[in-house]
Amino acid sequence: MSLTIPAASATLEDEQLFFEAVRDVRESTRETRALAWQSAANGKDRARLKANAATDATLGASDEPVAFLRLDLDDGDTYYVGEHGVSDADNERVVLSWKAPAILRLRGASHHDRRGVARQRNYRTEPINRIRDIDDVVLAELARQVAELRTSDAQIVSSDTFLQSELARTRSPEMQTIVRTIQAAQADVIAAPHDTLLVVQGGPGTGKTAIALHRVAALLFGPLRDVTNNEVLVVGPNATFLKYISRVLPELGEENVVQRDIGHLMATTVTPDVVERPAAARLKGDARMVEVLARALSDRIRPLRESVEFTFDDVSWRVTLTPQDVAEIIDEVDRTPYAVGRARFRELLESEIATDARRRQKADGRWTNRSATPRPRPTDVESLVERVWPQLTPAAFLRDLFGSVERLLSAAGSTLGADEVGLLRRQAAPKLSEQQWSKEDLPLLDHVAIEMTGEAETYAHIVVDEVQDLSPMQLLALRRRSRHGAMTIVGDIAQSTGHWARDSWTDIVDLLASPLPTRRVDLEYGYRVPRAVMELAARLLPEAAPGIVAPTIVRDVENATRLHPVGTADDQFARAVEVVREHSSKGLFVGVVCPDGGRNRLEDAFRDARIQWNDADKGGLASAINVVSPGASKGLEFDAVVVVDPETIVQAGPHGLRMLYIALTRTTGYLDVVHVAGSLPRLLAEGGATQEPARVSPTSASGADGPTEAAPALPDVPVPARTESPTAQDEDRPDASAARARPRSRGGSVRERTVALNAENVLELLAEVAPAHLWQEILEEVAARIADES
Repeated sequence: MSLTIPAASATLEDEQLFFEAVRDVRESTRETRALAWQSAANGKDRARLKANAATDATLGASDEPVAFLRLDLDDGDTYYVGEHGVSDADNERVVLSWKAPAILRLRGASHHDRRGVARQRNYRTEPINRIRDIDDVVLAELARQVAELRTSDAQIVSSDTFLQSELARTRSPEMQTIVRTIQAAQADVIAAPHDTLLVVQGGPGTGKTAIALHRVAALLFGPLRDVTNNEVLVVGPNATFLKYISRVLPELGEENVVQRDIGHLMATTVTPDVVERPAAARLKGDARMVEVLARALSDRIRPLRESVEFTFDDVSWRVTLTPQDVAEIIDEVDRTPYAVGRARFRELLESEIATDARRRQKADGRWTNRSATPRPRPTDVESLVERVWPQLTPAAFLRDLFGSVERLLSAAGSTLGADEVGLLRRQAAPKLSEQQWSKEDLPLLDHVAIEMTGEAETYAHIVVDEVQDLSPMQLLALRRRSRHGAMTIVGDIAQSTGHWARDSWTDIVDLLASPLPTRRVDLEYGYRVPRAVMELAARLLPEAAPGIVAPTIVRDVENATRLHPVGTADDQFARAVEVVREHSSKGLFVGVVCPDGGRNRLEDAFRDARIQWNDADKGGLASAINVVSPGASKGLEFDAVVVVDPETIVQAGPHGLRMLYIALTRTTGYLDVVHVAGSLPRLLAEGGATQEPARVSPTSASGADGPTEAAPALPDVPVPARTESPTAQDEDRPDASAARARPRSRGGSVRERTVALNAENVLELLAEVAPAHLWQEILEEVAARIADES
């Protein structure tokens, strides 16, 4: 029996009857599939059909509402949209999946571009399959209201009660799907062509991660429907982030997508256990390392210095090959991939020996057409191959390279300077199993592994989140894994930190070098971060990320921001515990962002208060209280965030302002900033917010503590218009460029040149570890300590 679609004038009761009829059809289909095995002709088919029924996810869960959206078109057509498609008894689709390309296109309709959509009807439902209420949006009417009342797009989104109720849901340790609340602009990004390098720039709370994951589901439903399992790759910045997003794709029905953090993506089994110096870490991420490694690998192929003889078991004579003979064989072989070249070298070597052996047989008069060619002793051949073209593992190769100044200098050529060679030099461990590695070594090991074998696992589509922080070597590792160049990369330049902090997308796109068209999308609206929080955080942007505009926020939360000044540094941790306890008692999902320098004292404060917490830096999130460093908090969301000691976050490195921006914008509800009175970072303090009376401990000051109140409303912060900087990577880092801009003396005595050279090195080190405005104080402190010691 086919189902009749309700008329456009259908009431809630009419819609409910239709929902019930569709659910009956769906559950009947489920039952039919579950029992299909009983009619199979043999045991093998019965087992297969039974297994298929047990794993069938195409109908969704039995308690899932059949639809969440109805689209009425100008031409009279009507489409019901659900998380899964449903067909009636006549095999006619009565509900379409949200993943269908045609539906995604229609969901991209707005009052600016109706795309033939007359009305969007959203359903709020409750278990099981019950419609609670309906929300209709007539696009032509909305367009008229916008024109007459001059309503902004942001105001329209802010007034969307259905969306706002969904955004107000509390967070959990795992990201949730956004199928029901996909906005028009988001739908267009999700539906963008597969054969593209899609760059998605989005500030905090814009939904860029969710968009990327839903795009994967849509691609696998549409253009990538026929790819085999595990041919789509999702890459995140760390294990904590990956665990946070890990359930989204399975909930969207996609179980066979490979998800890796960037470290575990690499083709190596070593575990990082040391931290590189900043300059060495940056150098190891530099794309110039490709040339260095290629030269070093080629250097391992060594010419013979003397002739070598090969013996045979059944003859007395020997075959001799000269260094020139071996050199000619090497010249015939392509040196890359290394292992393939080694096998080819052995093959040609054995052929040369066989040819010479047959000549010797003929000379002895013992050769006939039926004579077998004498074979040299295998140990002789293996010995020569190993001397000329040694068998190597990536780890052994890299250990030997970094452990030898001679090898490094040869590999560096004109690519690296002597000082850079020194940064790469390290002591080689006696045993390979004892060698220490850093996380910056992983892309190098990965590159060498692929250069040796010529083999890399490739994917039909790759999605990369937080891509703005990746080094060139990491980006090249991703490029090698992209089969045709189809990728979706998402991030936020304003949150770009680390050794490769960027001010534009230019070098990322250049390094990925996709042969496909490149398209960039900027997400305008922030749906998750409250307006007051973003207004506070946006004060940092003019200096933290000039040219980047904060997203337009469409959500308000009452009393979203509070500032907590305290008397001393130690008081910060006690106050943070009080605030965390307050939020946790309300059942909120809490994140505490604390700089590394105060981590131990914060954890001691939690232990003293007998409060349990989870260390999010170690991977994974707990449902209650999570302590996380500023860097590891990137990409995470919490109901409430407590930022401890913001000034130390700013002072911790050259990108401290961006780190603080990241920390402040991790909340979807409440933000509390705990700081020593008078030490609030300048850009936050200059915004006009009045600080509450300082909370002080009895040992630090006298007087009673007053209640902490919500910070007053924060004024709008003017932000420069969006621009893209075309500057080179080195110049993207202002502190480093400031160091290089200073005059460098090259003349004078040896002493003067030595002083000038070392001054350069000191300034470059300062650029790596501290913001420029602290250099003078640091140098004065160093001078004072030198004076004390002398």
